[in-house]
Amino acid sequence: MDIETAANIGEAASGIAILFTLLFSLRQIKYWNENRRYEIGRDLANHLSDPLIHRGFSVSMMKLHEDITMQEINELTREEKNAMNAMMIGINNIGLLAMYGHLSMDLVEGFYGRYIRIFGPRWRQTVKVFSAATAFAMGLDDNEESMWDGLLWLMDNLKKPESEDSE
Repeated sequence: MDIETAANIGEAASGIAILFTLLFSLRQIKYWNENRRYEIGRDLANHLSDPLIHRGFSVSMMKLHEDITMQEINELTREEKNAMNAMMIGINNIGLLAMYGHLSMDLVEGFYGRYIRIFGPRWRQTVKVFSAATAFAMGLDDNEESMWDGLLWLMDNLKKPESEDSE
């Protein structure tokens, strides 16, 4: 075997090694993405498993309505207000992550879709009343709803899945 043949064999072997390295890297990236999606799903499930969040959904069902006023919000107990804050701020954060593409909409739909569609109008009114009261208390000229951008974005952009349409 001469030097040129050995060099060609070495070059071919290094090319094959690079190809296998790239394939292994792609497999690792795929595995990492699947693992990260699982972790994100677990985080969403943990958020929904929190008793304070359960209380927030209970308050949404039993105490909130689409015409709620500031007086009715003030009449909620401290525990009910804390539960509503925890739930709505948590969902707002999830909405912000989804809005900026850091969280997939199918995961958000799977965990929160029905809740957002059921309680969305009540939460929207609560945000409207709360924001108006905050703007008034702080002497702002307009309603400051931007702190609820994620929650409002979810209510506007979360679409009903096709399987629910046929039910």
